[in-house]
Amino acid sequence: MKSKNFLIYFTVTVIFCFTLFILKYISDTKNDYQKFSEKILFEQASTLYNNLVTLKHWNSQKGSIYIKAYEEIDANQFIKDGIIHINDKELLIKMNPAWMIRELSEVSNLKQNYYFKITSLSPINPINKPDNFEKRALKQLNSNKEQNFYTSLEENRYNFLGALKVQPSCLSCHNTQNYKVGDVIGGLRVSVPIENYKENIKIIESKSDILNIITIFTSIIFMGIITYTVTSIYARELNILKLNKTLELKVNKRTKELREANKKLLETSITDYLTNLPNRRHFFEVGIKTLHLAKRENIPLSIICVDIDFFKKINDTYGHDIGDEILKFVSRIMEKSIRKSDILARMGGEEFSILLYNTNENQAYILAEKIRQNIENSSFKDGNQEVKVTISLGISQLLENDEDLDSVIKRADKALYMAKEKSRNISIIYS
Repeated sequence: MKSKNFLIYFTVTVIFCFTLFILKYISDTKNDYQKFSEKILFEQASTLYNNLVTLKHWNSQKGSIYIKAYEEIDANQFIKDGIIHINDKELLIKMNPAWMIRELSEVSNLKQNYYFKITSLSPINPINKPDNFEKRALKQLNSNKEQNFYTSLEENRYNFLGALKVQPSCLSCHNTQNYKVGDVIGGLRVSVPIENYKENIKIIESKSDILNIITIFTSIIFMGIITYTVTSIYARELNILKLNKTLELKVNKRTKELREANKKLLETSITDYLTNLPNRRHFFEVGIKTLHLAKRENIPLSIICVDIDFFKKINDTYGHDIGDEILKFVSRIMEKSIRKSDILARMGGEEFSILLYNTNENQAYILAEKIRQNIENSSFKDGNQEVKVTISLGISQLLENDEDLDSVIKRADKALYMAKEKSRNISIIYS
């Protein structure tokens, strides 16, 4: 769960940072475009300014120019020698640089919506009196002699004012104002219309807003998709883990059941169903291993073969049900009479065998007699019926030349046969 949350937080953080980067890139691009557009305005205004300055210098170097008088123009009263007569028929009017720039400005404003003006903080002609922008620009230029121009982007136009410095030719008109060559005498203003600029800025802002919305929306979608995908994957893995756990529990349960079933099957395969004693198969499996151990360790080993006397007669007299109960009865008495290390098994019918480890034939005989007497002194009771039971026993000891368990059992069987032939209800050692 922690790794899932970390992966989601990490991915969302990366997308968020990438989104901020894209948004900043869009904003920087918009700002760069705006600066570039302002630079274009500056280049346009500065080009016009330089052209006018060139024209002004040309006029100044020529000592002003003269034009033919016409009805719409009068001589400038602030210019010395403003009127000259060539002859009685023609009148020429002197046009200095400032007047020429003002005339060009008026023509331009009528046709191209550009505005030009020569201005000064101390103008000779009141028409050249500065407005607020021009005052602010001239003060800045006067306070900073190294600065050559001042610009301002206003609501409807881009204003550019370049510094006009005193040239020797300027002193003829401004000799009473104590100017020196190189002083800032005023400024030449150029105002450029910004309709196209504003339209372009509006378009780029609109596109930037659209790109910002698309970027944010796309990032939110990606965050949602990534979160949903990671959550789904971890939920699927969690379900798989739960299924695996459930399957593991089921497998363990089935394995346990199978082991118990196998155990029961094994017990069934080695246990006599009637007496719950080990059967013939188990007796031989354990007996063979015990025989080899006894031979290797040179330890005595004996076998007792047991047979219930007249068992057929019991079945015929009392029935097989009573015969089965007597088999159980005899089995319980023998089980109580032997050691836990001894193996008592039902070999079939009314026959039993006892495997005695670390026991010689004489010790086996003592045990056989104990078992025989215990059974003889007991009687089976079923309701009002009482049945007396006796057994015959044959005993044999492992010999040095015995190679298998059958040899010992055969001798014990022969001793049992002799006991039944002799008188029954006795124990005989094979000799």
